[in-house]
Order: sequence, then C-alpha cells, then structure tokens
Amino acid sequence: MRDEPGEISCDLVAGMLSEHWGFRVGEVVYAPVGSGSHHWIAAGVDGPRWFVTADRLDPSGSWMGSTAEQMKGTIESAVQAAKELADSGCEFVVAPLPDRTGHLVREVPAGWMLVVFPYLQGWSTSDGAWDDPAEREQIAGILGRLHAATPPRTLQRWDFAVPGRDVLLTALADLDRPWSSGPYAEPTRLRLSAALDYLRARLAHYDTLVREIEASDDPWVVTHGEPHSANVLRTNDGRMRLIDWDTVRLAPRERDLAAVLGGPTDVLPAYQAQAGPISPRTAALELFRVWWSLAEIATYVQLFRRPHTDSQDSRESWQDLTTYVPG
Repeated sequence: MRDEPGEISCDLVAGMLSEHWGFRVGEVVYAPVGSGSHHWIAAGVDGPRWFVTADRLDPSGSWMGSTAEQMKGTIESAVQAAKELADSGCEFVVAPLPDRTGHLVREVPAGWMLVVFPYLQGWSTSDGAWDDPAEREQIAGILGRLHAATPPRTLQRWDFAVPGRDVLLTALADLDRPWSSGPYAEPTRLRLSAALDYLRARLAHYDTLVREIEASDDPWVVTHGEPHSANVLRTNDGRMRLIDWDTVRLAPRERDLAAVLGGPTDVLPAYQAQAGPISPRTAALELFRVWWSLAEIATYVQLFRRPHTDSQDSRESWQDLTTYVPG
C-alpha cells in the first residue's frame, strides 16, 4: 500500500515492538510496498531490523463477506501455519516472530492486526510475472516441496467461493443509475456496464469449472495461494524465500501451479522432482485463473462502491481493474 494509514503511527509501531516483542527500537519508517497490507521497517539500536505488517479489521463488520472476527481468525491461523512450516524444515518460508508471550499476532488499539517478521536483505519484482526461466524453474521446485509437506495443524481449508461475489452481483444489478461514492465510482460503473455480458459469462464459466473439480478425488495439499514473482524475496545468499503467507490454505495443487506453469520453459519436471509424478489438471488450472480475475474485480468494485478519494492507491487500483475488465 502506497498510502500510509492515519490510524497507525511509526511511534505506535515502535511502542508495540518494545512492549510486546521486547525489541530496542531506534527508528521506524513506513514502507510503501505491496498491496492489501501496510508495512513498516524497524531498526534496532543494536543492529537488527524487522519488517512489520498490519491489516485493518473492517469496522463495518464485513470485508468481502468476512466479519472482523473471521478476519482475525484467518490471519492468526495463517501466520501460525507459516511458523509451523518453517519449524518443520521449510526454510523457504519467511515466518513471523513470536512476541514475549509466544503470540504471533497482536491487535493494536485501533483494530489492526500486527505481525512482525525478520528483515531480510534482498529484492523482489514489482509485478507477479515470472520472466526469468531459471527463476520459474526454481520456484516450481519450491512449490513441489511445499505441496509434499505435512499440513500444519492450524491450516484452514480453501473453499470455492469467490470473495466478494455478492458485492459484485449487487453492483451488476445497480448499473442503471450513477454511482457517487468517489472519483472512480462512476468510471467503474461505466466499465462494468460495457462488460456486463463478459462478466456474466465468466461467472457462469467459473461455476461450471467448480462442479467439475468438486467431483474430483485428487488430494489437496498445502498451498501458498499467491506464489507470483512479487511474493518471492531473492535474498543475498542466492536463495528464494516466499513471503505473504496470509493466503496459505489446504487446496488443490493447481492453486499454486497456475502462477508458474505455462511459460516458454517447461518447469513441470522441476516440480515433479519434489512433489512426485503429478500431472496438473487443465480444468483446475483454468479454474484458479478465472477465480483470480473474478476475485480481483470484486475487490476493486468493493473499493470503489465505498467512499474513497483520488489517492495513489486508488489510482493503481483503477488501473488494475481496467486490466481485468475489458473496456
């Protein structure tokens, strides 16, 4: 997120790190990176640094169909699952650091969930594309190891629901009058109006794929959920480390494979070397690609149906929406 939240100051983050993690913090700066969550980099007075993430619990009681309590439980189970994976030998997992009482998540007074990670020197890409064939092959092998791992005890099960589908359907039924919730509300309405038949067809196509995959008896595995290039940190020791584990779920393996297969280089052998002689299902790969586009559309429609301003985050969200909804 590019826009720093007004509810959480750098001083508040420093205070939380001192009070609950026992860290001696010298400086905290906001890091305008990623999407969805807000981030800070904290430096200790004696050298170490930490990467701090905060997610807002929706004060209205729901966000994309989840209550605030459900959001809290989802975050807590996801970070615990990541910690268990790291402790079990999955060194490619960047796991959160427990506080002095063993908690991995702390709720700050304003209704935000705060998680602390070690700060690792490295770099990531600005988008999710796997353009480097060698890197695509390497991440395929990592996913093979992940999918062969024993599921953590706290791991939640993925379901086929498209987050925010009800929000999207409500919006599609309300295209006959202007929207006035902010500067991108009316452009969103016009965009959806022009693509109404396309969107209805995509929803119907997704439902057809769901029926096919639900009938399958293929085993579900531990999946990251978003193993795109921007969620991989290339550390200075030459390794790849997967970050952003809030989407970790027990799910069909194609949930991850949809992000890495299909490039000019066949990386399936690298995956199979770790996961076994597995052949991904074409219909399942298509299901997750369609799911992703519908979930992204619903997220941006939800955003622009609510009061919003012309911020940098809003502008980037609008550009993203236009990539998923044809003009």
